[in-house]
Amino acid sequence: MIRRPVVAGRFYAGFEKDLKVEIKKCFEHNKGPGSMPGPVVDKMTTPIGLISPHAGYVYSGPVAAHAYFAAAEKGRPERVVIIGPNHTGYGSGISVWPHGIWRTPLGSISVDHQFVEDLENRFGDSLSKDTTAHILEHSVEVQIPFLQAIYGNDFLLVPLIMADQSIDTSRKLASTLKEMVSESEPTLFVASSDLNHYESHDVTSRKDELLIRSIEKQDDELVYRTAHTE
Repeated sequence: MIRRPVVAGRFYAGFEKDLKVEIKKCFEHNKGPGSMPGPVVDKMTTPIGLISPHAGYVYSGPVAAHAYFAAAEKGRPERVVIIGPNHTGYGSGISVWPHGIWRTPLGSISVDHQFVEDLENRFGDSLSKDTTAHILEHSVEVQIPFLQAIYGNDFLLVPLIMADQSIDTSRKLASTLKEMVSESEPTLFVASSDLNHYESHDVTSRKDELLIRSIEKQDDELVYRTAHTE
């Protein structure tokens, strides 16, 4: 089963050569980290997570580049779990692409079907193997070219779309994923989120700082409350 790109040529460049140039510019941008990361050879020694925006690269690419530059410094993952919101309304509470490959102008990434099977069995009814939520959704897709730019195509992918973002469902998903990934297993978790839209830089920075502080406290209820009230 092949999931073909649906926002190539709109959210990011549609051809390999152009996309490589675009991503390089995101890293080198004065709002970005300033340079591309060096070759990533060593494996990650522990699971890590990042938050990355999912707008068009012209708008948020340099911000995303900061997240992926930091991830590259931690090493190479064997698996990347990307969790994105549902913009289309299709699919179930949590929809996971079951198997096959995801394709971008930079190549193809294999889905970790064994991990997907295990996740579905452990989680239960509100998570299902479902492609309809993914076909027109951009929030997972736009993360993949950045991953390919720093890691190549040699990692496994677990693409998740969350329509149900209630605190109970979010806690259950986090707990299930934690059980499945050992402390030494090199897995990268990507939360695809813009966090804020259409507000001033000052307002956005204030809200970001509040969320960062709540994450640092490792208080999931505070994180949830901050994200929903600010």
